[in-house]
Amino acid sequence: MAKALSEEEIQTAENIFREYLRDRGLKYTPERRTLLYEVLGNDEHFEAEQLLIALRQSGKRVAKATIYRTLPLLVSCGIIRQVHFGDNLARYEHTFGQDPHDHMVCRRCHRIVEFDSGDVVNLRAVLASRHNFHAIGHRFQITGLCWECIQACPAAQRPFVPDGGGANTGRRTSKPSARRS
Repeated sequence: MAKALSEEEIQTAENIFREYLRDRGLKYTPERRTLLYEVLGNDEHFEAEQLLIALRQSGKRVAKATIYRTLPLLVSCGIIRQVHFGDNLARYEHTFGQDPHDHMVCRRCHRIVEFDSGDVVNLRAVLASRHNFHAIGHRFQITGLCWECIQACPAAQRPFVPDGGGANTGRRTSKPSARRS
């Protein structure tokens, strides 16, 4: 599970966002502040519409257009990142104050498992060096079936899973996301 941010970390993120906006001639409005705090308090992957619903349910008024205009600004200044899990939906997660991680996505139930791996980071460094490239980040995603979905398959259709295939070593497993038609 992602760690909760301290008041000092939240204040630092707010200062970064305020300065980012000022440098671009944009205003740091009360609505943008509300949105920033909502995003920093959310440790799950979320869609813009889910953010709008959460704000309205908590009695906070932020226009839908403000959300859609502000999310890319938060991505650009490095407070959140946009992630895609193969279902054509843009999701976001806050990255400020969090350790880098990657994702495993179940293609059946859409569960998202976060994990971090020194092996992935080492591979990134090796590949970057091999190609005379300076890497500053990466996105790595594994798609497949989670253990629960493998177990739910009839035995004749069950994919081969080596011993230990059911071990869950991920840091956070999010709830399956709702699919839209």
